Amino acid sequence: MQGYCKVKHLRLIRPELSLGLAIIFGLAIFPDYAMAAGPKASLRGPKASLRSTAIKNIKNKKKTPTYVIRKRVHPVLPKATPRPRPSSPTPIAFRLSPDGVAIFPTLPDLDYRFAGRVAGAGTARELIFYSLSPGLQDAAEELVRDAGAPHVAVVAMEPKTGRILALAQHSSTLPNAALHADFPAASLFKLTTSTAALDRNLLSPSSKIYFRGGDYTLNLNNYKPNPKQDHRVMTLTEGLGKSCNPVFARVALQQGLSPAILSQYARLFGFNSNLGFNVPLKSSTAKIPSGAYELARTAAGFGDVHISAVHAATLMSGIANEGMLPQPNMVDHIISANGALLYRAEPLYLQRMMRPTTARTLLGMMSYTTTNGTSKYAFAPGGKPVMPDIQVAAKTGTLRGSNPPGLNRLFIAAAPISNPKIAVAVVVVNAGIPSSRPSYIGRRLIQRYLEG
Repeated sequence: MQGYCKVKHLRLIRPELSLGLAIIFGLAIFPDYAMAAGPKASLRGPKASLRSTAIKNIKNKKKTPTYVIRKRVHPVLPKATPRPRPSSPTPIAFRLSPDGVAIFPTLPDLDYRFAGRVAGAGTARELIFYSLSPGLQDAAEELVRDAGAPHVAVVAMEPKTGRILALAQHSSTLPNAALHADFPAASLFKLTTSTAALDRNLLSPSSKIYFRGGDYTLNLNNYKPNPKQDHRVMTLTEGLGKSCNPVFARVALQQGLSPAILSQYARLFGFNSNLGFNVPLKSSTAKIPSGAYELARTAAGFGDVHISAVHAATLMSGIANEGMLPQPNMVDHIISANGALLYRAEPLYLQRMMRPTTARTLLGMMSYTTTNGTSKYAFAPGGKPVMPDIQVAAKTGTLRGSNPPGLNRLFIAAAPISNPKIAVAVVVVNAGIPSSRPSYIGRRLIQRYLEG
């Protein structure tokens, strides 16, 4: 697309650290190493079992909880209940790719904590610091446990960098729910349709769309525009916030969003592409049909389009990052056993999804979801906003799927709209109790991160 800049991978700087730094931050992580007491402290070999008192103090230090008190806000969320953590990490192999990414063969164990960080170990006794926020990770894990649903995936990300802030999951059948790329994208695809119309200056947020039928009904009887019968009307913003299916069928058919155009924007959103994540991640897929009826349904979210929670958080981050799609990353830095800095992550970007003005416009439109749309009850139960001083952009999706079978509910969001600090993606299959609703889980996670 004309006017889109080329994005180059940033090269990594690998300065050396002193051996002393390795002793403090690296070797003490392993239970088979210890620091001998006394002025002539030395490293002892694999059979030693002691740890330094300093390291113990770091790990056992308790922080006094702080709370942000706001007027008319629901009671402050309790801190996540800590669960038992392993005393040592499970070593995992990794390699550094030519474009500067730490690659793991599978999702690392994220249970270990060292010096207040989510950490791990390499097979050659490297010390791996992950990008996850310990407090947010604890909160995400607790929200997943409380959901009580058979399949739950939660991913939080820093929009400007693609750094994973939290990744929690549960599934009765899937090995890694957060990496599973066969969840129906459902109405999240309405964002792709909206972007195509906005980015090409075909529509504005206040453009009126006329249609007939219910908000969610889209079949052979109402998918075609008919001026004599289309007596209902919504703006594009209202249609997006309320996830009105006939509105997006009209957008595709009346604005000339051909299969080629929708395929182009699907690719810009990261579908049918490798996201370059740290672990093997199947590409999310979007198959755009050519027939008018099938095209209309795909534009509204009923098509053969599937997504992972990691990808959902990434595309939400891209919208919040003024249209630049970040490369998701869960590693902060890696230190070798002898104290050398092997790797430090730098933000990498995959491509431009849309013009910056389009991204800002779309982000503003998405606030309707949380104020008057499909997530309003999660963000303003009883009509009282839970976070009155924080504007949240969001989109929901609901559709039955077959892998795993059940009703898929999705929620993505970014906040605050003025300067997004966090993007979240939540997928729940067969949600039952209120605490399993994705909008509720997403709101709680945003609230925890921004309000403490």
